Amino acid sequence: MISAIIMASGFSRRMGENKLLMKYNNKFLIEYTLDVISKCNFKDKLIVTQYEKIKEIGENLDFKVVKNKYPNRGISESIKLGIKNCEESEGYMFFVGDQPLLDKKDIEKLINVFNEDTSFIVIPKYKNRFGNPVIYPKKYKEDILNLEGDKGGKSIIKSSDKIKYVDVCENTLFDIDNIDDFNNLLKRETVYEK
Repeated sequence: MISAIIMASGFSRRMGENKLLMKYNNKFLIEYTLDVISKCNFKDKLIVTQYEKIKEIGENLDFKVVKNKYPNRGISESIKLGIKNCEESEGYMFFVGDQPLLDKKDIEKLINVFNEDTSFIVIPKYKNRFGNPVIYPKKYKEDILNLEGDKGGKSIIKSSDKIKYVDVCENTLFDIDNIDDFNNLLKRETVYEK
C-alpha cells in the first residue's frame, strides 16, 4: 500500500499571498487536491502544513495533519515530516497543494504502474513536462530523510536508474506558481461555465 503525503507549508513568495487558500469556484485551491486524494485508496493520508486554516480543512476531510514548525528549512522539512509521521508503506506519493485540476484516473494510473514493480520511482509526464505527484519506493526512505534545505527529491531521481515515466493528461500537471497561472485557471472556469 502507498501513503499520500501532501506538502502544504510553502510561503507562496511568487504569489504574494498563500495560494493554497485562494478561492477557485468557491473552494480553496488546497481543497481540490485533498478532495481527489480522499477518493483514492491510500494506506495513510497526511498533510504537512504550517497554516491553521489548512490544518482545519485537512482534519475535516479526515487527513492526518502534521504541523511544520520549521518551514524556513525549506521543502525538505515537509518531505521528512511526512515520511516520519506516515505508517510504514511500500511507497510514498508526494503531492503539492497547488494542482487544482488533478485527475483521479491519473493518480490511480501512477499507483497501478508502481504496484507492477515497487522498486521503481514513478513520475507523471505530459509531452516533455514532468511534475507531481511522484511515488518513491520505501527503499529510498533513508535518502529522503537525509535531504536538506530547499532540495526536494530531484537529487534522488538523478542518482536512480529505476524510474518509470507515466503519461498523464495536461490538467494533472497544471500548477499555480504565480498570478498569471491563477488567472489562467480562472479563464478555464469561464470556459466551463459556457
